Amino acid sequence: MRLRSLIVAVVGGLLGATVLFHVPASASAVDVNCALGTQVGTYSPGMTLLPRKIDFHAIGTLGGCASPGHPEITGATFTSLVSGTFSCVSGSTTNTSTYHWNTGHSSTVQGGFEVNLKPGGTTVLVLTGTVVDGLFEGATVVQTKVLPATTLTACLTPEGLTSVSGAVTFTAVL
Repeated sequence: MRLRSLIVAVVGGLLGATVLFHVPASASAVDVNCALGTQVGTYSPGMTLLPRKIDFHAIGTLGGCASPGHPEITGATFTSLVSGTFSCVSGSTTNTSTYHWNTGHSSTVQGGFEVNLKPGGTTVLVLTGTVVDGLFEGATVVQTKVLPATTLTACLTPEGLTSVSGAVTFTAVL
C-alpha cells in the first residue's frame, strides 16, 4: 500500500510539473487550473500495436480548481471526442472537448491530441488547444492525462485495448 501511495504522489507531482512546462512562454496569466481529475475512455475499435483509425470517447471530472478571474469555479465534468489514426504506442490527431463548469458555464476546446506510451505501459495523453466557445474563449488549454494501462497485453490481441482510465489535470491560460 505504501508503494501505491508513493506512485500516486510521484504521478501527481509529474502531472503538476508537466502542466507547468507546457504553459506557453507568452502566456499572461493562468485563469483556471484544476489539479485533480479522473477520466474513463473507450477506443473503438480497440487500440493495437499497429496504427489504425480509431474513435476515442472520454468522460471525466475535474476538481481542485482555482481561478483568479472566476473564484466560484471548483470543478467540472467533461467529454472528449477524437477520431484519428493511432496505436497503443503513439499517434496524434485533433479533438474536441467540452467542459461543463460547476457554475453552469461551459467551454468548448479544439486542439491537438498526442499519445505517448511510457515505460511500464503508462500512457500519457497531452491535449493542447484553444477555447473556441464559452467561458475562457480564446484561452490556450493544456490537459495532461496519465492513464495506467493495466491491460497492456490487450494491445497484442486482434480486439485491442478498448478502455482506459486515469488521472487528469487541466490548465487554461489567457
